[in-house]
Amino acid sequence: MTENLHLSASHLLWSVIDWIYPPVCCGCGQDGHDICPECQTSLQRPGADICQKCGKTLDPLDGCLTCGAVLASYDAARAAFFYEGTIREAIHQLKFNGNLGISRLLSKMLFSVYLMQKWQPDLVTAVPLTKRHLNERGFNQSNWLAAPIARLVGLKFLKGALQKTLDTETQVGLDHTQRFENLKGAFQAEPVLVKGKSILLIDDVMTTGATFNECAKTLKQAGAKKVYCLSVATTRPI
Repeated sequence: MTENLHLSASHLLWSVIDWIYPPVCCGCGQDGHDICPECQTSLQRPGADICQKCGKTLDPLDGCLTCGAVLASYDAARAAFFYEGTIREAIHQLKFNGNLGISRLLSKMLFSVYLMQKWQPDLVTAVPLTKRHLNERGFNQSNWLAAPIARLVGLKFLKGALQKTLDTETQVGLDHTQRFENLKGAFQAEPVLVKGKSILLIDDVMTTGATFNECAKTLKQAGAKKVYCLSVATTRPI
């Protein structure tokens, strides 16, 4: 009975969101789809030649340029797409325009990547915002991606497992080293929720991996056993 009520409430929520934001393809503008079937076929995905740690495309000569620069605290990271074109626009629509309906499709796309892994998480959480940034934006886009994935995986979504307690400056415009330094000590984890657990951590975009790294380090300091990271998109190695 409880499960049916949750499903009904979820269906009602998405119906309301679709009414507020009627689906329009982020690629071509076609009505009725957040990303139409034709535009979905053109989305660029990381191939098989990726780093098994961070999920970035390997350089033919130098291997992984991301993991070569830092020892990551997370156990593995994967992304569904490259951060460009239609996917970049879809994430911008979600993150900056408040088009929450897009999160449903993006979550399903992320779930398909999850199914290809051999991860065995115990719970799902998302990269958090500070209270100030959350109040300014009105929502955390990563929560809107993580909650549907948790339902699909059949695990609890615990947004309270991780909090961002420091207002850091934006990562945009910072170089690789500055991004890691900027986030040091910015997060806190709840040991009661994460101790001994394997965590599936969700975010919208992975650039250098600094955010995933600091979150994973914080979770493990609180006793987490494993941290697996999923993002809708990843940037190409520079």
